[in-house]
Amino acid sequence: MRMIAVLVAALATLSVVAPASAQMSASTRSEMAKMRASNPASYDACNALALQRGYSTADQEQDGRALMNFISGCMQGRVR
Repeated sequence: MRMIAVLVAALATLSVVAPASAQMSASTRSEMAKMRASNPASYDACNALALQRGYSTADQEQDGRALMNFISGCMQGRVR
């Protein structure tokens, strides 16, 4: 019975901590802002292409990094 209580407490803690730690970091946000400031038209076109290809704009670090990498490559002409 005690083990179940410990397990429930651990799961409750993880369910609260995991989403909070997965938010996009300030460095990712600033890098994307720099890319947009450097060439807004190209950034917007690459962002639209990324959304068409299924990239997410959700406020999650992993999704944000993937989107940022795609846009960076697109702006450099490395997208097929």
